Amino acid sequence: MTASMMVSRGDGGGRPGPASAPAGTDGQASNDPVPSGWRTSRRLSLRLDADVEAAGKARDALEQLEGELEHEVLEDMRLLVTELVTNSVRHADAAPEAHVRLEVSMGADSVLVVVEDGGSGFAPAARTLDSPEDSGWGLHFVERMSSRWGVNANGHTRVWLELPRWA
Repeated sequence: MTASMMVSRGDGGGRPGPASAPAGTDGQASNDPVPSGWRTSRRLSLRLDADVEAAGKARDALEQLEGELEHEVLEDMRLLVTELVTNSVRHADAAPEAHVRLEVSMGADSVLVVVEDGGSGFAPAARTLDSPEDSGWGLHFVERMSSRWGVNANGHTRVWLELPRWA
């Protein structure tokens, strides 16, 4: 089964993304997180055991980007990566030996973050007044803080997001 979803917001990154145009039109909306013409100036790749230490290790790895991003952007990325890796560890219906992969690609104006696990995917649901107060905030933060984001599932789950490089 293949499934995917993309969300584009203007309030998280200061510019609207391509999700407003139907796929296959000139707007080139797609579930591909890599924008047309994207050039990576720096890449961070990490393979993590899907255990209780994964989120902390992912967050610590982001220290390598210190000085290459504004402090506020790096802090936002730390929060969002922690939430997404935690979701992968807790909710992926993957085999016990499966791993979580973190990819961070820095372009000239934005940063692309991808968290991938061996799960079969999911349909994101917005928070409601009935949502529990003590859980379910990760994707809410992703939606509110990123320029655009999405979920792809094709034998594994990829949640990706884009942040502006400069606050």
